[in-house]
Amino acid sequence: MRVVILYDGETETWSPQDVMAVMDNVHEVRAALRAGGHEVELVPVRLASLRWQQRVLKADLAFNLCEGIGGKARYEDYVVGALELTRVPFTGCRHAAITACHRKHQANALLQLAGVPVPQFTLAPGNQLPADFPLPAIVKPNGEDASIGIDGDSVCTSRRALRKRVASLLERFAEVVVQAYVPGRELNVGFVGSEVLPVSEIRFDRMPEGMWPIVSYAAKWQAGSPEDLGTQPVCPAPLPAELHRKVVTVARKAWECLAGAEGYGRVDLRLDEEGRPWVLEVNPCPDLSRDAGLARMGRAAGWSYEELVGRIVDEARGRADRAAAVAAAAAPRQVA
Repeated sequence: MRVVILYDGETETWSPQDVMAVMDNVHEVRAALRAGGHEVELVPVRLASLRWQQRVLKADLAFNLCEGIGGKARYEDYVVGALELTRVPFTGCRHAAITACHRKHQANALLQLAGVPVPQFTLAPGNQLPADFPLPAIVKPNGEDASIGIDGDSVCTSRRALRKRVASLLERFAEVVVQAYVPGRELNVGFVGSEVLPVSEIRFDRMPEGMWPIVSYAAKWQAGSPEDLGTQPVCPAPLPAELHRKVVTVARKAWECLAGAEGYGRVDLRLDEEGRPWVLEVNPCPDLSRDAGLARMGRAAGWSYEELVGRIVDEARGRADRAAAVAAAAAPRQVA
C-alpha cells in the first residue's frame, strides 16, 4: 500500500531541537510502516503550497502526523478538514473531533451535555469569572494542547492570583479556560478506534516540594527538569477491578461523545478523594512517539510499536470501508 506521512513542514524559524522532535517521530512511523510492507513517502504540509494534497490524492492512505502548521495547533483542524475532502483514507480522528477538542470549553460543554463528569469551568474573556468559582482553580489556554501555557503558576488558590493568571495568559492567547482543580490521582485511558488500552497513571511522588502535581509543559517537553522527573508514568495503573471498570466506563463515554470512537486518542482523568473520576481532557491524535504515553499503553497490551502503528492503519482503512459501504447503500439504484 502507498502511504504518505503528513507532518508540519513550516519549520524554518524553529530550533534544531524542535525540528528533531517532529522528524524523529516521522522516522519512527516510517520505519514501522515499512516493516509492515508499505511504500512510504514523507510529505511536509506548508501554508503556501497545495502540493501535499496532490500527493495525498495519489496515495492509498495518509498517515497524519501534522499537529499544526508552523507550530500553530488551530491549523491541524484545517489539515484534517482538507483530508476529509480528498476522500482518501487517513489515520487519526475526524475534523469534528479535532475541532471540538481544540476548544476546551466547547469540549467540556459537549461532555457535560452527554452526562460525562467534568470539573466546573468557565471561559475568559466572554464570561465574567463568577465570584463563587471554586478554588483552587487551574487556568489553561483554551485553544492549545500539549500542555502549552501550563506551568507552576497555573493553579490558583486566591481570587487575586486567579485574576492575575487569567490576565497574564490573555496577553498571549485569545481565550483561556478556568477549571476547578481536582486533587487526586491522574489517570490516562488510551483508545484505538473502539479498543481500550490498559489504563496508565501519572505518579507525582517525586515532585519537588511546593510544586503542584500537574503535567506542565516542562513535565512533557523539558527532559531532566524537576517537573519531568517528578511525573512518573505507571502502566498498567494499580486499580481495583471495580474502580478500573468505573474509570474505563467514564473514559469510553467521553471518547465516544467527542470522537465517535474513531481514530486514536487519550482521555485524561482525575480521581477525587471519594474515588469519582472526572474527565480533564480528551486528546485526539496524541503524541505517537515510541516513548510517549499511547505507545506505553500499547506495550502494556502486548503490542509492539509496529503493531500499534499497524492497528492505527487498520482502523483508518476499516473506517473508510464502512463509509464507502454506507455511501453505496444510499446511492440511487440504476433502473435497467
